[in-house]
Amino acid sequence: MSMPNETEIDAAAIERLQRFGGGKLLREMIALFIEHAPTRVQAARAGMDAGDADAVRMALHSLKSSAAQLGAMTLQDACARGEELARAGSLTELPAVVAEVEQESPRVLARLDAIRQESAAS
Repeated sequence: MSMPNETEIDAAAIERLQRFGGGKLLREMIALFIEHAPTRVQAARAGMDAGDADAVRMALHSLKSSAAQLGAMTLQDACARGEELARAGSLTELPAVVAEVEQESPRVLARLDAIRQESAAS
C-alpha cells in the first residue's frame, strides 16, 4: 500500500535486475541512482534557468534511462516529455516538466532506498 506522497516503482523492473544480477547488483544500481540522480535533476534545472534547452535535454535523457532501468515509470515519463520539449526547443512548456521531475525525484529516491534496504535485509 503506498502513501499519497510515495511513488510507484514497477516491481517487474526490480525483479528483472534481481534475477539478472542478484540483490548485490540491485543494491549497487539503486546506490548509483541515488548518488547521481540529484546531480542530473540539478543540471536540468540549471539548463532551464540558463535557457539552455540542450543542457536540459542531456540531463533528462540520462535520468530517463536510469529511471527506466529501476522501474521509476512516472519519473521516466516526465523525463521523456521534457527531453522531447527540450529537443524541440520549447522553453515555454519545459519549466513545468522540469518542476515535475524535481517533485518526483525525491519520492523515487526515497522509494528506491526503501527497496534497497529491504533487499539488504532479506
